[in-house]
Amino acid sequence: LRRASTASITTIFKRKGIKNLWMPLKHLFPGMRTVGPALTIRTVPGRDDLQELAYQPGTLFPGHPDEAIEAIQPGDVVVVDGRGATDEGLFGDLLTLRIKKKGAAGLVCDMAVRDSPHMAEKEIPIFCLGAASPGSTAFNVDYNVPIGCAGVLVCPGDIILGDDDGVVVIPQALVQDALEEVLMHEDREDFIRLML
Repeated sequence: LRRASTASITTIFKRKGIKNLWMPLKHLFPGMRTVGPALTIRTVPGRDDLQELAYQPGTLFPGHPDEAIEAIQPGDVVVVDGRGATDEGLFGDLLTLRIKKKGAAGLVCDMAVRDSPHMAEKEIPIFCLGAASPGSTAFNVDYNVPIGCAGVLVCPGDIILGDDDGVVVIPQALVQDALEEVLMHEDREDFIRLML
């Protein structure tokens, strides 16, 4: 799947009648690609009366996704349900460094990220809704559960593919179908380019 483009994958699945797999998220740094199984993080909106608890041990409303980060396996793509927030960011310089050190292959979130001047040096593909200065007020209530990200259902273990055209979800049950068709599709397009 590293050879595949999001355009090829969406074309293959559209022919099968499966259309709601593409996320219109932009890369923070052009030219970066990611592919790997999804580790999902579910957030809910924060609430002022609970903010004090957000950084207490054992809270039901954690302000940081520490348990999710500890669960990352090398090659995972961290996918965050950021509820479309563009005025705050959960992942910044330090959380991004933590997921990189755990071996994450990328970060996909339908919210902004923070500390964008420091993100390029992390050399990890990031697909998001842009950059923002304020930290997130969201609570990170669960991980490795089905989430919605940029209007698309993402289940743990689904394959996430991101390139300059956005991000596509390859459902875990359909990975083999995609593998069988995508190489032929990419080879055919390479041949057409040569002929043109």
